[in-house]
Amino acid sequence: MSVAHVSGRDRVEAAPVVSLRWSSPVIGGAEVTPPYLLTTAIFDGSERMGPVFNGAHTHSDALLVWPHVGSMTLHTQTGVRRLVPGQGLWVPPGTAHASAADPSGVGCYTYVARSAIPATWTSLRAMKVGRALQEMLLHLDATPMIDDLRLRTQRVILEMLQDDPLPVLEVPLPADWRIQALADDVLRDPDSDRSLEEWAARHALSVRTVTRVFSRDIGMSFTRWRSLVRMSAATALLAQGHPVNLVAHRCGYSTTSAFSAAFRRVTGASPTEYLRERSVPATADLTTDGH
Repeated sequence: MSVAHVSGRDRVEAAPVVSLRWSSPVIGGAEVTPPYLLTTAIFDGSERMGPVFNGAHTHSDALLVWPHVGSMTLHTQTGVRRLVPGQGLWVPPGTAHASAADPSGVGCYTYVARSAIPATWTSLRAMKVGRALQEMLLHLDATPMIDDLRLRTQRVILEMLQDDPLPVLEVPLPADWRIQALADDVLRDPDSDRSLEEWAARHALSVRTVTRVFSRDIGMSFTRWRSLVRMSAATALLAQGHPVNLVAHRCGYSTTSAFSAAFRRVTGASPTEYLRERSVPATADLTTDGH
């Protein structure tokens, strides 16, 4: 089965969290035509992505979301995850989501037929999508082949898929509707130095309310959550090839050393190590993070 490559002219950004209608997502049909087991759609992040990015939606097939170049952002009702090359996220059938590749990236969506889904893959899960697996999926896109060979290749690909030992960073989202707009605002502006008091006042909320909701809904303080937002944004910027000192500034840190220390606290690795462990080519400037 050939793979669709979608193109266009206008750049489309990832949908803001508060604009997504989780209560009534668009319901999509199957993408995989029998007897095939999977198919992949490839999108250039600088191009118009079509209706898939207009809001929350579902598929009757399972979906593996993975970036080939740059990063991708995937929204679910409970959180936001940014993926870098080497990472993938398994989205079971019927799971509402919205996603986009960064403007300089290439994002890929591998749909898997219900009949081919492993019995235990019933929830969102981080998957390892290494270079070899990526090239196999892209090879299916570019290469005509007889059905028997294509099906055998698809079976091998599904056998190669495995859980990622280095899980994708997830930024959980508060369920309380009063706080969702504030969370969305912080996600759009991770480098802001506004205090909790300033964020609360900006959204006509009390500090006590914001503190209580973050503790109740996501089990962490606002300060810790904002640090997670910044590190999530940092992984995307690093995957785009930006040097560490620029990423530090864009994520609200005045020095590279402070950013690198915070990044290690959250991810367990320095910025360079994080990308290397996921087989993301690091630029020469990335080696300046001191690790």
